[in-house]
Amino acid sequence: MAKKEYVVCPLCGFNKVLQSMKRMEKIGTENLKWAVLDLDTAFILQVREGGGKKSDTGAIGRGKAPGSGFHLVESESLTLSEMLQDGAYSDILSQMRDQLIRVIKQSIEIGFISIDDLV
Repeated sequence: MAKKEYVVCPLCGFNKVLQSMKRMEKIGTENLKWAVLDLDTAFILQVREGGGKKSDTGAIGRGKAPGSGFHLVESESLTLSEMLQDGAYSDILSQMRDQLIRVIKQSIEIGFISIDDLV
């Protein structure tokens, strides 16, 4: 049975295959790259709308690409700054902050990062 190594984000638990033959063939590298998230512009709260029925059914879907997946509704999605201004998200933001602080503290304790890296 084949085994694969996964890298897990310590903040959210999202994981990616560390090495993927298809990825290596497609982009010519075995290095995994994490996306850079710009907190000034990234939608941390994303409102998405279903695209509708499968396209081969003849049914009419909604959104930009009828019949496919979920589509981001940018006008209703929020950046981190916008979420901070809305008290409705205080609980989830508190949980996110607590996890971020835990990850930073533990990363310092094990020597992964230093205080100097943070300033």
